[in-house]
Amino acid sequence: MKVRREVRNREVYLPPVSTYRWWARRTEAVSGSIIDAVSVDRPGRMVVSDPFAGGGVIPLAAVMRGHSVYAQDLNPWAAQGLASMLALPDPEALREGIAALTQRVLTSAQAAYGTVLTNGTPALVSHTFRVAVAPCTACGLGRRIFPHALVSLTSRVERNLPEAFLACPNGHLFKGRRDMVAACSTCGELTDPARAYTPRRVITCPCGHQDRLQDRARATGLTWEVVLVERAGGGRRELSLPTSGELAAAEAMHLDPRMQLGAIPEGQETAVLRRHGFRSWEDLYPRRQRAMVEKLLELASSCSPDADVVAALKLAIIGSTEMAGHLSRWDRYYLKSYESMAGHRFNFTTLPVEPNAWGTTTSGRGTTLRRVVQLIKSAEWLKERTGGGLQIAGPLAASAPMVPALLGQDVDGQSLERPDVLVVVGSSQRQLLPTGSVDLVLTDPPYHDDVQYGELSQPLQAWAGLTSAESGGDAVVNRATGQLVAAGSYTALLASIFRESARLLRDAGHLIFSYANRDPQAWAQLLEALQSAGLRAVGCTIVHSENETDHAKRNVRACTLDLLLDLVPLSGIAVAKHRPTVGDTAEEKFLGIIAEYVLAVGELDTNWQKEFLEATSSAEFLQPRRARRSNGLDTS
Repeated sequence: MKVRREVRNREVYLPPVSTYRWWARRTEAVSGSIIDAVSVDRPGRMVVSDPFAGGGVIPLAAVMRGHSVYAQDLNPWAAQGLASMLALPDPEALREGIAALTQRVLTSAQAAYGTVLTNGTPALVSHTFRVAVAPCTACGLGRRIFPHALVSLTSRVERNLPEAFLACPNGHLFKGRRDMVAACSTCGELTDPARAYTPRRVITCPCGHQDRLQDRARATGLTWEVVLVERAGGGRRELSLPTSGELAAAEAMHLDPRMQLGAIPEGQETAVLRRHGFRSWEDLYPRRQRAMVEKLLELASSCSPDADVVAALKLAIIGSTEMAGHLSRWDRYYLKSYESMAGHRFNFTTLPVEPNAWGTTTSGRGTTLRRVVQLIKSAEWLKERTGGGLQIAGPLAASAPMVPALLGQDVDGQSLERPDVLVVVGSSQRQLLPTGSVDLVLTDPPYHDDVQYGELSQPLQAWAGLTSAESGGDAVVNRATGQLVAAGSYTALLASIFRESARLLRDAGHLIFSYANRDPQAWAQLLEALQSAGLRAVGCTIVHSENETDHAKRNVRACTLDLLLDLVPLSGIAVAKHRPTVGDTAEEKFLGIIAEYVLAVGELDTNWQKEFLEATSSAEFLQPRRARRSNGLDTS
């Protein structure tokens, strides 16, 4: 039950994870329980290592319990974010820095977003809606490309009010009702609120010609036209057609953003961006958003003499860029925007929303203001659970010289001064601790090809001025780039990392991690890697890991459970193996089949892969099923 509560509202149950953006984080409830169980047999302070530190949940769970941590990740955004999260300054120092930033940004925010509500109350623009415009490749007619006739309700759906903004087939925007066909107030065209204009991303021109959206974007490029704004002020929010002043402010032609964020590379997730005409990371952001982010970063540098305060403020500002104004999708029923990488994918829509980069008090998910408020909660939470003042070292490069053990004594028997946490950036094929210096390796490796962490983090890395992760060390299969596609390459890389991780273990130390994937081949490669690394399984169990109510997981056979694997280095010592309890769901039965082979790691025979693939491929969980009709509203 605790796991389910945490996955549904991570920022409430584990506030520090909001410090920096990461994907597919696992829960502290599970990680903490594992650490607690291991510490029963190893009382006192332990050293916990996480060679795939990513979102930082495992290091956080360990320091909460007073243990030393070695955390390593290939991705520089993850390593920097983790170090900054654990080094959050005293809440009072953070409040002072945030107050200074707030005071200094007010003039710029007012100039960029200042407006009034329709009743004359001073307000700020909280969201600016743009629609893609491109001409038909047959007749040349240019038109707005709204994805749906229903653009947005004017109040959240639970209020049960029908008023909405509608787009007619000719691209005109007008006020109507979500439950009634209406004539456009500009051209008289009848408009059905239920109609989709870009089904399967195909556009039908009035001339009858059909274009795929990507073909139209490739032929002529997309331009963006401001069509709607949301204002916030006096405790109220309102959607409205933009005024001339709001249009001029949105175009921000007087602003001159200067940061060059770099080219968007070919990739598995970046392909959707490139197909629709985006070539550089700057292309994801309207001019005003870029200029405001640059201004905020400039102001943050002088808001505190404390380097940790400045680092935290900048992390919050850069985090706001995940709400890219040319990508973020609007929830037309619940009146909120979604991250550009929601669902572990780059999103693309022809009706994106640009957020107020600073934010307002009543509207704006993911804005800088929301993030700095969460920073204070995170710092208070961390101080309460750790006592504050954690000593964080790094990020060090994985190519750096080896370091002493994090716990131990010098030749005189005196305790040595060591950091509470050592963060390392670079491939975990080389780790910096001495052999036999770690009590527990607890980690959460990438799940084969499920999440392209390197690609998704690139715009954030660009804003942070971090170099991209070293090539060749990312343990994620990427078919678009050919990374780890060659036979045996994924297995070899994982085996190298697991072997190095096992080197760090003290006698009777365990390597424990979770894994999930629907592809039997991914599991086969993982098990082969573990066996090649000289490990053997001593147990496994099935744990709940994902929020099955997430939009991306409805009506599909998505993984919502992990298999937790417990391994030790091969030796002649007899071990008792723990078998999982397998329930009646299709996913549990699928994992139950896999568990039988997991428990044989270290003793797998030469023919095991053929038998394994035959057994798993026929599992009910992998068979297609009819999509169940959703009882909820479509929020696409």
